[in-house]
Amino acid sequence: VEAALTRLRADAATTTNLMPATLACVRAGVTTGEWAAALRQVFGEYRAPTGLAGATGGGAEPGLAAVRERVVATARELGSGRLRLLVGKPGLDGHSNGAEQIAVRARDAGFEVVYQGIRLTAGQIVAAAVEEDVDLVGLSVLSGSHLAAVPAVLDGLRAAGRADLPVVVGGIIPASDADTLRAAGVARVFTPKDFALTGIIDDLVTVIRRANDLP
Repeated sequence: VEAALTRLRADAATTTNLMPATLACVRAGVTTGEWAAALRQVFGEYRAPTGLAGATGGGAEPGLAAVRERVVATARELGSGRLRLLVGKPGLDGHSNGAEQIAVRARDAGFEVVYQGIRLTAGQIVAAAVEEDVDLVGLSVLSGSHLAAVPAVLDGLRAAGRADLPVVVGGIIPASDADTLRAAGVARVFTPKDFALTGIIDDLVTVIRRANDLP
């Protein structure tokens, strides 16, 4: 395996066709993660733009004004300028559209949104949550790795002394797995049947209020 990865890295540093080295990796038993890590060492890692800078989506949708009022009122009761939401996409999941829709609608509702893009590690998400002093962490997982990625973030928050920080999760998550995540400490689990964006943001405000013992 080490010899195959060494060859892969060496070929990647030139204009050599990488397919022969890749096939050698497959035959040696190199995992997809090891193969990708070797290429990252040579090429670095691309972070796709989030597409949030100029995006807006709420408009005059019925109900959004009421949610904005709840966001403002909750921030005032907490003694902060604005509610802060961290949207994180852990793991190798590259499907960012759903997370970005939530991020845009939350921003339209008055949240300050922290969104650093896709393919984040649990450590990066935890660090951002602590450094940005957010009120809520929202994780989007569409790769099927929710039972590994989400507990890693929860454990990281506990280790950082932020076990009090509420975490919600959205993704393609079977009902039994949703129960497992809630038992682990997740405040809400959203699946594709939860498609009303403004209603989801309203739920996020409720999660924050309950986490802070607000009526």
